[in-house]
Amino acid sequence: MSTSQTLGGATRCGRIIGPSLDKIIKNAAWRKHTYLVSSCKSVLDKLESLPDDFHDPSSVVSGLAASDADSVLQPFLLSLDTAYSKVVEPSLDCAFKLFSLSILRGEIQSSKQDSILFKLVNAVSKVGAIAEEPIQLAVLRVLLAAVRSPCVLIRGDCLLHVVKTCYNIYLGGLSGTTQICAKSVLAQMMLVIFTRSEEDSLDVSVKTVYVNELLTFTDKSVNEGSFVYFCQGFVNEVMAAGQGSPLPPPDVIEILLANPETETVMTPDSPSFRGYVANGEGDSETGDMSKMRQDAFLLFKNLCKLSMRFSSKENNDDQIMVRGKTLSLELLKVIIDNGGSVWRSNDSFINAVKQYLCLSLLKNSAVSIMSIFQLQCSIFMSLLSKLRSVLKAEIGIFFPMIVLRVLENVLQPSYLQKMTVLNLLDKMSQDPQLIVDIFVNYDCDVDSANILERIVNGLLKTALGPPTGSSTTLSPAQDSTFRNDSVKCLVNIAKAMGNWMDQQLKVNETVWPKGSQVYASMDSNAGQIGELEGTISDCDSQPDTTNPEAYDASMLQQRRAYKIELQKGISLFNRKPSKGIEFLISSKKIGSSPEEVASFLMKTAGLNGTVIGDYLGERDELPLKVMHAYVDSCNFEKKDFVEAIRFFLRGFRLPGEAQKIDRIMEKFAEHYWKCNPGSFTSADTA
Repeated sequence: MSTSQTLGGATRCGRIIGPSLDKIIKNAAWRKHTYLVSSCKSVLDKLESLPDDFHDPSSVVSGLAASDADSVLQPFLLSLDTAYSKVVEPSLDCAFKLFSLSILRGEIQSSKQDSILFKLVNAVSKVGAIAEEPIQLAVLRVLLAAVRSPCVLIRGDCLLHVVKTCYNIYLGGLSGTTQICAKSVLAQMMLVIFTRSEEDSLDVSVKTVYVNELLTFTDKSVNEGSFVYFCQGFVNEVMAAGQGSPLPPPDVIEILLANPETETVMTPDSPSFRGYVANGEGDSETGDMSKMRQDAFLLFKNLCKLSMRFSSKENNDDQIMVRGKTLSLELLKVIIDNGGSVWRSNDSFINAVKQYLCLSLLKNSAVSIMSIFQLQCSIFMSLLSKLRSVLKAEIGIFFPMIVLRVLENVLQPSYLQKMTVLNLLDKMSQDPQLIVDIFVNYDCDVDSANILERIVNGLLKTALGPPTGSSTTLSPAQDSTFRNDSVKCLVNIAKAMGNWMDQQLKVNETVWPKGSQVYASMDSNAGQIGELEGTISDCDSQPDTTNPEAYDASMLQQRRAYKIELQKGISLFNRKPSKGIEFLISSKKIGSSPEEVASFLMKTAGLNGTVIGDYLGERDELPLKVMHAYVDSCNFEKKDFVEAIRFFLRGFRLPGEAQKIDRIMEKFAEHYWKCNPGSFTSADTA
């Protein structure tokens, strides 16, 4: 047998594969692994005879003919299948080198299960179940190198399987080192996949994950210097291993791209490399997105679903489930923190955030686990910083659910939760534009809650401390900390608004600054969450805000005054409906016609449904006309009778007085009969 220096012949591929095969032969149990040893020797003989400059554009192994590629990689599949550590280790080491040096190239997906590359990745993933730390770490190296390779595109279910393998290693890791390495590898994979989706390119510069940042919320018990240094070095080694390795020639790429039967290979030299669009593989969610963006979308969607998993009633203390949920949120945070322009402009990604991530935050808002709450706050801050222009309705819901409910709890707060919220508000107050945008889009919008006002009031209550004589769970030291931090936040908010005004005065701008945004109204996806909370109204009675630059400071002041007076009228209506309507008409917040009053009752958020029903049942002239206008505005055409009643009663509750009910239902029956003349013989029958 040749020495290890000459094993594999003169080819670059052979110089990597040869020594690994020799090691497998030496470590194999001869009686048990006879077929494996024979296969290794056969491949060594074949490699000896191959020329150094051979190129086959249809081959998935650089330097080999396509007909030879499968047989050369076959011994590694056999060795991995043995699950025998001594032969698995050299196979994993060789696979790592083949991926990191760009010798393996192609598209890997579950629909091509007969592909040798799919079989190799699948075999590597399977040995991740071996409960030995060196094997698990080696599997992580190979999978990260495969995902990072600029000549390999792992797609669809195969990509999800790779991520699942790393997940399982994290959840079942035998040591803190293995767990943190698995988490770091997953985070690095997210950076690779989503950086590629941003650039729509395989060959991109990807920053290396910073392990310390991943341990901010969880795994603090293993956050020791030796663990962190080892894991950081582990990731650095994999990311640096393939730098500068040669890529396949352009002519090889063109032939592969033109042949759909082969495993597609892509490199930066290929004209088809960028914007590589899948033909017929898109669905209603991804449309005609490129393959890389489809995969990023699929991965993001599945991470959101993993983060929404809950323990069963029989086993509600499932720590594995909790750790998996937490890891999913951590990876989602990595994605959002590093998301670029595509996340803010691509409709599919924006809808994925609304439909999946926001739903995850909604479902997890009731979870009392501290690490999950901290991650929610951190993700929420990233959404505020990067995506608030497309998430107005969702942010308006999450402020009360995540921030305000904790901030406004003065007597019995969770110390860690409240400190997390105060830290979040401190970060917010460092961004003057964010503070102003919140004020403009919520406190000055008649359809939204006064978020900045509630934040300031909550901070004031916290700064003043629990009322005298009340019982509280806070220790004196905790109360003092809350007070100090609340005052700091209030000061920072005041400074932020002052700094913002100074900036406008310096540039002599009297119009709305270009940096500010009046956010888009809620769309159909956000409505799914709005329906759950019942806080979103379709009312459009405020001044037009489609042209932000048309508004100066006085217009902003008018909008705020308009909203305050409107809320005063709503409050008065809920106590004395007739007086409230009179006030709103006299202050010109609504028109005096019955149709305009009916529209106000139908569309305005904050009105008490029982009070609306009582008002509509009155026999006075104006309420009676308003009731008729209210009913006439409903379209009952082609609606079933019961369905029409349900539709009609969704905006108010029927009054308790029989005469009022009769007046309302008589008008309803008359209008229903007009909309559906063949349904009953007369309105009286209805």
